[in-house]
Amino acid sequence: MSPINRESEGIILDTLDHGESDLIVTLYCRHGGRSSAIAKGAKKSKRRFVNKLELFTFIHVRLKQRNTRSLAILEEAELHSAFLPLRSHIIPYTAASVLREFCLLATREGEEDERIFTLLVWSLHHLSLPRPRLSHLQIVMLFLLRFYDYIGYRPDFSQCFHCGNDGQADSSSSFGFNTAHGGLICTSCKGSGFSSAIPLSTGTIKTLQLCQDTSLDKLHRLKVQDKSLYEALNVLHRFGKHILQRDIISWKMLRQTIKPQRPNWT
Repeated sequence: MSPINRESEGIILDTLDHGESDLIVTLYCRHGGRSSAIAKGAKKSKRRFVNKLELFTFIHVRLKQRNTRSLAILEEAELHSAFLPLRSHIIPYTAASVLREFCLLATREGEEDERIFTLLVWSLHHLSLPRPRLSHLQIVMLFLLRFYDYIGYRPDFSQCFHCGNDGQADSSSSFGFNTAHGGLICTSCKGSGFSSAIPLSTGTIKTLQLCQDTSLDKLHRLKVQDKSLYEALNVLHRFGKHILQRDIISWKMLRQTIKPQRPNWT
């Protein structure tokens, strides 16, 4: 069987020492999705891989595999963007770490989704801007909204999943978010065996709907009020824990980047 050669753009998500001189690299690629490869001699290389295999680096790679079951060899890497601010400033680094953890936990080796790659590049780009139009927390929120959709868990903020109430007929209706069902539950239905719900204000629900419906290239124009941002992050974090059935380790670091006077946020 002839070897498999593949070229793609990719984002470095993880590196692991292998022996004295090699690195095992995990990337999320435009073509091929999450991919692992061994970079031989990377720790001793003075030219071939220098400054190209750092976390969050955006590179063009050439991979070679003996067969579909073998670990790929990273033969060449060409730097597109180092996204240096992500490794020199704690706040964007922390936000990028949340995106990285979700990509590592919620995707499988070889499952390709170009939308995830594009979303990841968009998020890291905006986190790296010297004068960002979006805060690091807004970028995390916008990333997670779309990421859940792409992996098959799009949260539904349009109506109560139990009775279909969308709040239009009764402006006094209030809603919470039920993580087990991935959708809203209205006040009337909370007593119907759906007691677990995270409170959401009407303004936050409308904001989340708008963020879901806005194209990626226009997302940076949206303005999100602090109250809605923190309510949304609370819901998206807890929904992510439910989907993955585990804690999000990097979220603890993210919480430390908020100001002490901000409202409670899990």
